[in-house]
Amino acid sequence: MIDMIRTLVTATPLWQFAVLALFLLVLIVFREVAWRAVATIAQLGIWIGGALLFAAALIVTAEVLLRKGAGALLGTSFLFSGSDEISGYLFAVGTSLSLAYVMVTKGHVRIDVLYTQFSAPTRAIMDVIALVVMAIFVTALLERAIDVASTSYIEQIRSNTQLRIPLAWSQIPWAFGIALFYFAILVALIRSVVAIAKGDWATVNGIAGVATTEEEIEAELKGLDVRAKTPARGA
Repeated sequence: MIDMIRTLVTATPLWQFAVLALFLLVLIVFREVAWRAVATIAQLGIWIGGALLFAAALIVTAEVLLRKGAGALLGTSFLFSGSDEISGYLFAVGTSLSLAYVMVTKGHVRIDVLYTQFSAPTRAIMDVIALVVMAIFVTALLERAIDVASTSYIEQIRSNTQLRIPLAWSQIPWAFGIALFYFAILVALIRSVVAIAKGDWATVNGIAGVATTEEEIEAELKGLDVRAKTPARGA
């Protein structure tokens, strides 16, 4: 690991470090604006991702109904050429576009058996550590995604099926979803570190902490469009 970092540092031009430092400085100064922008784009991404997953489900359902239903009744077979392939692309893109929204809304699964027993400062530090570990993993994931998508685009690689679909068509939006997820983690990490420096443990919990039972119930009720009803006057 140390050798890899040393090789990366020595092989990277100085101007790239300068650009990266400037980018981080701008991100620190405008962290709240960046967070609102990420939240807005993530909201759009979750709608697009949901639509793509719904489309994938429709394709698979239609293929099964035609093959098992109409096909069995008419004594012939109705097959969508590449239905499994297309639904796989839709599922991959839809999932990646939804990752940032899960990050913004604290929807990731966290084991909080011991977490809730620690003090607020300790929980805040654990939240930052969790963000750092996730950022390291997503960094490697994003690097591979960009490499795969760019290679498919430059070399015009197509799927090894009858459809011969250009793989870049699905891999580029798939990589974009992962990049948006990575950017959300980075902004959340910066906001959390700044909040810890100020001793604002509640803000860190709001950014990256484990959702409380009340927050989870409220989110479920909101998803079901359930509203608390105010008793009628005079009732």
